[in-house]
This record gives sequence, C-alpha cells and structure tokens, in this order.
Amino acid sequence: MLTKLMAMSKAELKSKLQALDISAVKGRALRRKFETIRSKKEGGFTLLELLVVVAILAAIAGTATIMLQDTDRKGAAAAHVAMMDELSKGIQTFRVLNGGEYPDNWDSLMFNATNSLTGATVSAVLSTDLASNLAAGTLSAADLAALKNVGITTARVLDPAAIPENVAAGGCADTSIKATITDKGNNVTAQNIFRPAAANGCGYAANATLADGDAVMVWSGGPERAGLPSGSADKLVAFGVGADASLFNPTTIGALSNVPVYRHVGNDEYNRFVVLWNVSTAGGQATFQAIIDGAGDTKDEELGEVDNVRRT
Repeated sequence: MLTKLMAMSKAELKSKLQALDISAVKGRALRRKFETIRSKKEGGFTLLELLVVVAILAAIAGTATIMLQDTDRKGAAAAHVAMMDELSKGIQTFRVLNGGEYPDNWDSLMFNATNSLTGATVSAVLSTDLASNLAAGTLSAADLAALKNVGITTARVLDPAAIPENVAAGGCADTSIKATITDKGNNVTAQNIFRPAAANGCGYAANATLADGDAVMVWSGGPERAGLPSGSADKLVAFGVGADASLFNPTTIGALSNVPVYRHVGNDEYNRFVVLWNVSTAGGQATFQAIIDGAGDTKDEELGEVDNVRRT
C-alpha cells in the first residue's frame, strides 16, 4: 500500500485525500489532523500576500532606518555636550593648577597678511551659523589688560600666503582655503587649519601677540539666547579651541590630552569648539564664560538636540 501511495503523483494524492470520508476516522484529534491537511493550501503565497508581506517589511525597514538615524544624531549631540563639559572643567582646572592663569594661544578665527590681529579679517572657514553669532570687534586697552591679567596674551592667525606641503601658492588665501581643505591631495584639514604650514595648516609659524586695537571676534548672539550669566552689555571675546592652545601642551601641568572636534558643520568648515571670555568683569580680569560649539550653539542648545526638542 505504501509503495502505491509513493508512486502516485501530487495531484493523485490530493484527489485521494479529498475523497476520504473524514467522519469515518476514529478519534477527534486524528480527524482534526486530516481536516487540517486537506484544507491546507497547496504551494506558496499568492501575489497579493507577497505584496502585503513586502509592504510590511519595507515599512519596518524604513522605521528602523529613521530610528537609527535619530539615535546617531542624538549620540553625536550627547558626545558634544560631554566635550563641552570636559573643556569647561579642563579650563577651570588648568587655572587652579597654574597660578590663576588660564590657557593661552587660542585660534583667533581670523586671517591677516601680517602675523598680528591688527586689521585682521573674519575667516571664511567659519560655519554660517557660527559667523552669524559673532561680530568683528576690537580690543580696547582695558580688554587687553583683562586678558593679559589671566595669562591670555597670544593667538593663532591664518596666513593667506602660507604654503603647506602639496598645496599650491595661494591655496591658503581666504578665497581658496575651503577648496584646499577638501582637496584629497594634501593633509590640510578643517580642524588643523590654524596650525603652521609645517603641521599641515595655514597658520603662521609663530603665535601672534595680542595688542591694543587688535581685531577680534565678539559674541553677538545675545546673552538671553545663550543663557549666559553675563550682563547684556558685557563684551565676550571669542577664540577657537585649537590644537596649539596651551590647554593641550603635554609639558604643562593640568593640560588635556585630546583636542575635541565638533562634527555638525561642513567638511570645509572650522570644526573646533569656541571659548567665550568676558572682558567686562570687575577687577580687571577676564573670566571664562562658556564653551560654544562650531555652529554657535551653547550647551543648553546641544542638550535640546539630545532631548529631541530642537533640530541638530
């Protein structure tokens, strides 16, 4: 009997199965099994069923992708908040360990044909968002004294005539500096742009000494928007937290080991954080005010990205 069944085609087997009198089968459980086998559809899915399954899978994949992207953005924002905290603590600790003096030799965020900030101009490497929160200003004698009294005496300036390795003459000029950064044929990067040419940057070999009347970048985003404790008339001088700052000099006590990078700007834009110095405080000493990211956002605004209450 078994041999005959094995010799039958699929259609013949199906016909035999359909012809069985299930009521004659003894045992309720066995009858249910026969009913299940006989009523089971032959073959795979219908086209409609396949389309439904594909649609469901596509919806799941799309939702997962969106969730992962959002997680990535939140993760980056959380990392930036941690970096801002690390810089703030590092600057304060540096001062305690170095006789009341803050770190020195920040990035000026400006370029000039001479290695000074006298007559310097805002660099094109700043992101549009950051530049919109800053304004060109000048250092008064009182501003200069306030900075010097806490150890801030020098800054890095971009040299339009600098020629890093594998960069043609004029490659560091403000009109072509972004193209130089994105050119894969050299080692100039957005985060190292203020370093000297020998270190694959477009900065001068030496640091510029701050002087009375120098051009500097001043925070103009408004203390209310920034949520800063400064008065509405206080002057906040902005410097970039570059790799040449003494905060990262390994021979200095209290120095940090890593220079943080801000990732939410273009590949050809300055991607370091920015420190604000209040030069209007009483006592003739500048005070550390806040860390701003490369897009001109404060820590509170970065936290808003982490909490998903504002866009990245």
